[in-house]
Amino acid sequence: MIRMLNYIRKYLFLLVSVLLYACGQDSRDRSKIPPTPFQTESIQNIASLEALTDAIRSNPSLAENYYKRAIILHKMGDNQKALEDINRADRLKQNTGKYLYIKALILRDMKQYREAYAFAQSAEILNVDTPELYTLLGHLSQQRNDLKNAEQYLAKSLQIAPFDGETYFYQGTLAARKGDTVTAILKMTRALDMKPTFKVGYSTLTDVLKNRRLYDSALAVNKSALAQFPKDADFYVDRGLVFNKFGRLDSSLVYYDKAFAIDSKRFDALLYSATIYFKWKNYTKALEYYEKVLEANPNTPNINYSIALTYEQLGSLNKAEEYLKTAVEKDPNNIPAIIALNRVSGRINSDLGVYEAPIPLPTKRAQGTNVGSKPVIEEPKKLLDTSRIRVNIIAPKKKITIKTDTSRKLKL
Repeated sequence: MIRMLNYIRKYLFLLVSVLLYACGQDSRDRSKIPPTPFQTESIQNIASLEALTDAIRSNPSLAENYYKRAIILHKMGDNQKALEDINRADRLKQNTGKYLYIKALILRDMKQYREAYAFAQSAEILNVDTPELYTLLGHLSQQRNDLKNAEQYLAKSLQIAPFDGETYFYQGTLAARKGDTVTAILKMTRALDMKPTFKVGYSTLTDVLKNRRLYDSALAVNKSALAQFPKDADFYVDRGLVFNKFGRLDSSLVYYDKAFAIDSKRFDALLYSATIYFKWKNYTKALEYYEKVLEANPNTPNINYSIALTYEQLGSLNKAEEYLKTAVEKDPNNIPAIIALNRVSGRINSDLGVYEAPIPLPTKRAQGTNVGSKPVIEEPKKLLDTSRIRVNIIAPKKKITIKTDTSRKLKL
């Protein structure tokens, strides 16, 4: 009997324990907050943009919402709409320093440096005392070739925020402008270590290394950029330009094609490819690329001239003459196009037994024009060109005839 009572007690104890555990587990499950799914920055920006748009519809007279939406639009790369919003905010609430800073930031990214500098200075006058503003002023001062003020602004920024990657980057560009390439590379490298998502830093450092013929290092930096931004066409174009620089034209074509596949608006990639095919005397392929660019953007500089030279090489003189006439009509001071037109028209007239006076050249030569028979395709203008640094080696004189100045004393 006693053994049976002990067995019943153990059974009841076990049953109660299981029931208590089950109730506790059920209670925890009901009280547990479901985990929030991870959201990328782009998704967060879209959500913020929708919320701010709704808020603006509800109250269109609140300046702060336009200011916040301008920041989001700027992050998303829509600078024109961002500028419209920050202008609305500025009209609703004038002389607000943080609004003027964002306006300066947007205008800087739109390459309107003069206007950006004026608004950034106004923000400083209105007591916006942030490292971001001083870094911006440091960059804009460089654009004005005011290197002394640029140095002071960047130093002031680092006093407030000693580990700001962008400030180190612009210190690097400043060093490069002064011809100190080693310091420039070190500063830019440090900037990217601090801020690996700083896109412009990769392109600029790659360009500096490329111009110094440090091609392996340039490719290594570009590889890091592609690891961070695998869908950014800019870095594929950069890689193509590095390979182009040391003669690996086949590799250049691969990366130009990848850039255009990612971004169908990167017509510069098509132009670079066309130039390579022209060099290889594959004129049919070059013409195919040139015509794609012309179709997409008829105002591309020198595109009619380049197509005309390609037709000339293919023996289609009438087509070449047609495109050269268009090039000269668009730019009457285009000396290479005028010379090519006179040459092509002269050949056509010679075959017909006709003589026509050549088109006279302009008396004043336009700056930067090259007289020749090659398509004029320029690389995109970069911030720096540190390859043009000349070091003059001063040889000591055999005999020094300088008299000692005993009036000067050495201060210790």
